[in-house]
Amino acid sequence: MPQSEFNVWSKWDPLKKVVIGTCVSPQYFEHVANLEIREKLQQIVIETQQDLDNLAEVCTNLGIQTYRVDATQQGFAKPLDPGKKAKGIQSMLYPRDQLAVIGNHLISADKYIMFNNLYPQFITQDILQRSTPWYELHHKHKIADIVPPSWTLVGKDLFIDTGMESGDLTYINQTIRESIQNWLDKWWPEITLHWVNIGGHNDSCFHTLKPGVLLSLHDVMAYEDTFPNWDICYLPDASYKTIPEFIDAKDMTDGKFWIPGEEKNVGLLNYINEWLDNWVGFVEETVFDVNCLVVDEYTVLVNNYNKQVFDFLKKHNMEPIICPMRHRYFFDGGIHCVSLDLYREGSCQSYIDYK
Repeated sequence: MPQSEFNVWSKWDPLKKVVIGTCVSPQYFEHVANLEIREKLQQIVIETQQDLDNLAEVCTNLGIQTYRVDATQQGFAKPLDPGKKAKGIQSMLYPRDQLAVIGNHLISADKYIMFNNLYPQFITQDILQRSTPWYELHHKHKIADIVPPSWTLVGKDLFIDTGMESGDLTYINQTIRESIQNWLDKWWPEITLHWVNIGGHNDSCFHTLKPGVLLSLHDVMAYEDTFPNWDICYLPDASYKTIPEFIDAKDMTDGKFWIPGEEKNVGLLNYINEWLDNWVGFVEETVFDVNCLVVDEYTVLVNNYNKQVFDFLKKHNMEPIICPMRHRYFFDGGIHCVSLDLYREGSCQSYIDYK
């Protein structure tokens, strides 16, 4: 894929090319001795793959060229070795965790060997040149929380979250700021950088749906400053405290994951804590209604029905298409996480009036 094939300046320009993640095969768990645990884990990955395949089919039917991650290149087609923890599957399940398209350039925040194996059709020397400064910067300063899901590009404005819940911008010291600014100035001089503090991935906290329209859990450094005069649909924060089943399991899961119906399955929960802790996140903080994939200014793919969200979309002439991710509470990832837009029609424009 030539470098010119990448083009993303917003989350709402018409989507033409997308990557959809892949899950492991059920054979990955065939060496789990406990039959009940093995069959439940196999059910989870089978249904997750079905949901990913459905999402890919929906995208294809909408006229979007769809690419899939090649899981066989990372050894996930082989059974999990007994006595060894499962390695993280984020790079294959969530392409957006390590990759981003900024303007006409695809960059990687991960090691190139994994990137090359999973995405061989995208690798060019030009991509590596742009990725290398970010990768070195990322690890030199140990800014592990500043990853692609924490970046939101809105035309000429790029919002990067510090990953600090405290809102302490001093965490990103002047040296780091200057290094990131210099990297941006070299490749994207037209972009203005804005630091925000929401304590996590942007795509689990707010989502720009179209010019002037925003879904959000809470203010991003006060929206009158970051997105002045935009129409904002505020959603309540995660309300898992009101779900008795989630509370029943929390003593064992620490709020990291939830498998509805398996809250009292001690053997399964213990197995996940011991052997699959690299697979889970911290779902207690996640509201999946924000984590959507906009196809264009009139269509958006969502995880589930939410009356408040659907009414807001109708107000702005947007049609929601439900693409269920049944095990999002286990993997702590929604539609936006499992997808990566490679090409959207559109150009670098200014969408925010900071007068």
